[in-house]
Amino acid sequence: MSSTSVLTAAVSTSFAAYSGPWEFQQASHLLRRATFAPTKAELDEATSLGLDAALDRLFESIALPANPTYVDYVRPDGEAGIGDEWMNLAVSEFDASADRSARARSVQAWWFQSTAEAGFNIREKMVLFWHNHFGMGGINADRERVRFLNTYRDYATGNFKELVKLMTIDVYMLRFLDGHVSTRQNPNENYARELLELFTIGKGPQVAPGDYTNYTEQDVTELARALTGWRTINFNTISPGLDSYAEYVTNRHDRTDKTLSYRFDNQVITNNEENEYLDVVDIIFTKDEVARYLCRKLYRHFVYYDVTDEVETNIIAPMSQLVIDNQYDIAPALRALLSCEHFYETSIIGGMIKTPLDLVQSTFRVANFYEQDTVQNGQQAARRGFIHARDTGMDLLTPPSVAGWTAYYQEPSFHRIWLNTSTIQARTSHARRCTTGAFYWDQTAYRCDWLSVVDGLNNPYDSISVVEEMCSILLPKPLEQEQTDALVELLLGGQEDFVWTNEYSDYQANPNDMAGIDAVTSRIRSMMYGLMQLAEFHVH
Repeated sequence: MSSTSVLTAAVSTSFAAYSGPWEFQQASHLLRRATFAPTKAELDEATSLGLDAALDRLFESIALPANPTYVDYVRPDGEAGIGDEWMNLAVSEFDASADRSARARSVQAWWFQSTAEAGFNIREKMVLFWHNHFGMGGINADRERVRFLNTYRDYATGNFKELVKLMTIDVYMLRFLDGHVSTRQNPNENYARELLELFTIGKGPQVAPGDYTNYTEQDVTELARALTGWRTINFNTISPGLDSYAEYVTNRHDRTDKTLSYRFDNQVITNNEENEYLDVVDIIFTKDEVARYLCRKLYRHFVYYDVTDEVETNIIAPMSQLVIDNQYDIAPALRALLSCEHFYETSIIGGMIKTPLDLVQSTFRVANFYEQDTVQNGQQAARRGFIHARDTGMDLLTPPSVAGWTAYYQEPSFHRIWLNTSTIQARTSHARRCTTGAFYWDQTAYRCDWLSVVDGLNNPYDSISVVEEMCSILLPKPLEQEQTDALVELLLGGQEDFVWTNEYSDYQANPNDMAGIDAVTSRIRSMMYGLMQLAEFHVH
C-alpha cells in the first residue's frame, strides 16, 4: 500500500446543523459511515436528495430479512436441503454434528448478505454496533443467534433502555454471562458487572478501592442478587417444535432487600419477583452518565475514536441530552450526530480505517459479487465475505471478548488495531482475489464483476473519467494527480488513451464477444488492483 497521513485530531467541533455544500463527497461520507459500501446508484440518490431527505431514507423502517436457509447441506432425514429454512426444524438426529455445522455456515452467509441487502439504510450498521456493544459470542446456538440479531434489528435506532431490559433476560445472554446459574444461594456477578461496566454506565477511573467513579463493588454484588432467579429452557435443543425461553423461578431468586452504594443514592431494591430486573435497569438509567457513555460509543463508531475534551463538551454533552430528552430513544441523537457540522469536517472525512466488514463489502457489494446465477451461489458468495472479514481480523459471530473488538476501545491505537502485518497481508490477498483472481466453490471460479460497475459510470468511454469515477465511488477524497495518473496508466497498460476508448466501444458494439469482454475486463482488473493497494482505499 502507498502511505497517507492519518487523522490525529479533529480541528474543531460543532453540534450545530450542517449548512455547507451538499455534493457527492458529503453524501458519500454519510453513506460510507452509516451503511456498508454504498453503490454508485445510492451515492447519486443521496446527493440528489439533500441531507435531510437522505437522513429520512437512512432511518426508514425496513423488513427483517427472511430466515436463514441451508447453503450447502441436505439433511439425511429428508426434511430439508439446500435453500430450505431450518429455524423451526429439530437438529437432525441422524447427523447432529453435520446439521449444526451447516446451520452455523448458514448464519454466517445470512448475516453477511443481510449487511449488503439493507442498502441505503442505517439498520445493519447499528446491528454491528449493538453486537459489539454487548459482545456476545462463542456459544454455538444458531437459532438463538438469529433471534438476538433480529432483536438488534428491531431496536436498531430505537429505545436503548428497553433493549437493555430485553438483553438482561435474553436466553443467549443468560448463557453467555452465566445468568442461568445465578441463584439466591450462589449469585453470579458476571452479568451485573458487565451491565454496569460495559453495557450502561461505564466504569470510570478508580477513585478508591472498589469505587470506580460511576459505581462500586457493592453495587455489583447487590445487583447480582437482584438479578437471580432466571434459567433457560430448551436452549439449543435438538427436539422439534420447542423454542428456547427464559423462565423465572421464585425459589431461585434472592427476595431480601438489596442496598446500593452512594453512587446510586443508597437506593434499596425490594423484592419484585420476576420484575425485579426491570427495577435494576430503571435505577441505572436514572444516571445521566448512561447517556454520555452510550454517546461516546456511538461517536467512536460513526465519527472518530478520539473523544477529546472539546468533543466531550461540544458533541457528547448535547447529544446525550437529546438521548435523555427522548427517554433513551436514540434515533434523534444519532440523526443529529450525522447531520452536525463536525461530522462533515474535512478532517473527519477519510479519517477512520475501515473495519474488515466495511473492507469486504466495499469490494463484494460494489462489484455485484452477490448477484450470482442462483440464490445459493449468492449465499456462497456471502459466506466467502464472512471468511475474508474473519481472516482480516473480524470474526463477526465471535467478538474477542464481552467488551467487543479492541479497535473500538483499546487505547491508544483504537482503529489502527485493524492493521498489522497479518491483516495487511490478508487485505492484500483479498484485493488480489477481488480483481486479478477469483473465489472458488463447487470447483468453479467466481469473480467480482467490475465491468458492470464501469458500465454504470457517467463516461465509461474515457480512461481518465473511468479512473476518477471509480475513485469517487470507492475513496473518501480525491487522489493526488500523480496517483490518478498511475491508475490511468494501469488501465491503459502503457498504451495511448484511444486504445481504451476503442476497446470499450468494440465491447459495447459486440457485448457477447468474449475476446472483447476479456480485453476490457483485464484492464479494469489491473487498475482496480492498483487502486486497492492505495492506503486511501482502506479508510473512509
